[in-house]
Amino acid sequence: MSLYFKIKRNLFPVEQGTLGFIPQFRLEGRSRNGDDESGLEMRTADPLWMLGRQWQFGEFKGEDNGSPIGAHANFRKEMLNFYSFLNKESKKEIGNVPLEARVEAMEIQPVNLRDKVRIGQKFEEIIKANFSRSESEDLINKLRTEFPLMLNGKPDQKSQRFFNLMTGNVINGGSLWEKIQKNEFPTGDFTPLETAANKLKNWYQQLYLPAGDESSWQSTNLVHKFNVHGEKSIELNAPDYQSGNLDWFSFDNSKIGIDPSENTADSDVFMPVRVSFAAMPDKRLYAFEDSKLDLSGMEVDQADLVKLMIIDFSIVSDNDWFTIPFEMEQGEICWINRITVKDVFGITTIINNDKNTGQFLDANPLKVWDAFKIRPSDMLREREKSNQEFYRKEEQFLYLPPVTTYRQESRPIEEILFMRDEYANMVWGIEKTVCNELGKPINGYDLHLELNGPFTNPEERETTIPQFRLATQVPTNWIPYLPFHIENSDTNIELRRAVMMRNEADAEPVDIDPLSVLAQNDLLTIREEAIPRAGVRVQLTRQRVRGTDGKTYIWLGRKVLAGKGEGSSGLKFDQLLF
Repeated sequence: MSLYFKIKRNLFPVEQGTLGFIPQFRLEGRSRNGDDESGLEMRTADPLWMLGRQWQFGEFKGEDNGSPIGAHANFRKEMLNFYSFLNKESKKEIGNVPLEARVEAMEIQPVNLRDKVRIGQKFEEIIKANFSRSESEDLINKLRTEFPLMLNGKPDQKSQRFFNLMTGNVINGGSLWEKIQKNEFPTGDFTPLETAANKLKNWYQQLYLPAGDESSWQSTNLVHKFNVHGEKSIELNAPDYQSGNLDWFSFDNSKIGIDPSENTADSDVFMPVRVSFAAMPDKRLYAFEDSKLDLSGMEVDQADLVKLMIIDFSIVSDNDWFTIPFEMEQGEICWINRITVKDVFGITTIINNDKNTGQFLDANPLKVWDAFKIRPSDMLREREKSNQEFYRKEEQFLYLPPVTTYRQESRPIEEILFMRDEYANMVWGIEKTVCNELGKPINGYDLHLELNGPFTNPEERETTIPQFRLATQVPTNWIPYLPFHIENSDTNIELRRAVMMRNEADAEPVDIDPLSVLAQNDLLTIREEAIPRAGVRVQLTRQRVRGTDGKTYIWLGRKVLAGKGEGSSGLKFDQLLF
């Protein structure tokens, strides 16, 4: 029996048949002369204890290697400062603006009442600040008459109340801004307002990041396509960015026209650091460990491979892995040509990044051991016998895109859920979230119900005479997308947006138009392969980030997410009701 249990049994006996309190205690060294330091020393007077401790740490295993103490890396860096969309010839400088803002930003037009009123009130404020009281009142009254506040379509109750409150009391900023954009304002009596119009333009452009003449958005495929370029023959292609999280893995293809090993003098010396994670058992003999992680208490099932890997790495394999803190700037592309490592025994090892000692573990091109690299898209191609033609060093690199690590994102302003309906043999675009005339996001079904009203129930009819029904009813926020063959193609199919009709017995058929901007102007035709069986969700959100220059950038962008599976609208044709 150990000394611990003997002391515990003698000092704290437990009576038979009772559950008494058993305190926990531990033995600690104590210095008799009052010196705390000597009580904490681990003296080597007991060689047997020292040998046991060394055996416990696995120091008796003979291995012909040593820990690295220094690393010298030879590398090459190039900066990618330009971007382009479909027209690769029109390269534009990225600058301090985050790359995702350059890619996602779309043109924002003041189409809702709140924006129109906001722009109109701002213009009136500018006029009052630059003209006398009598002149400003005269100009504002003329502008309110020239640009009256109007409604587009049928508004809901909240929008109608807001319109009744503001009509005649403010300039229609939407119509005014449209004239300013076309350089048709000011003219005639409004010529003195030229300076005020320029100030309004500068104010509005500072609110949102302006979109360029070209766009990366491909509505037919529901993706963003763009390229980044360097001053030399370097081009990276992002063919299918859509998730709203831009990073190195968004780039799949590259064209590198340089040899990264030529004319490179970039090198640096690093101190290798052991790979570790929080609460990992410490390998130092004299170190104190905390209790954040109890490896012995982890419950591991047969399928918990990650937990098994963590335990194995923390106890067995962590001594074999080291990391080098390599620094890169945003927008840089980097190649590692070779790394020279020196260990504690003075042995120098050179690790080359070539066809023999690169990322391949064996002849199988899928067995690689590296991460965060952009490789050729065709990884399954057959390796040549010489291996020289297959492995090209210029294709093995890391790109650090100039993006932000955190962004503020609004709730979806608009959201359309695309869902396949196999029974009706079509795709539906369901307007889950739309904006009313005030620009406030609300439930699409509720807004359609308020504006279009419910259909009459065909089952509730006064006559008993059989009636023919052309088609069953579907919710008014369901937009049909019908398949059509693409011109000059018998195999490729595209989905074209259609409309449902309000077909009632006592009224003429009326088209039910969509309420969202996405369905009205953007998502008119979509390739069939862009809508999988699980469906997709297309969202319109506002983004806000702070760039590296300290400025704030706000833009309106699209995002494509996974859908919610197939569904059924219950649409049926040619029914006879008895």
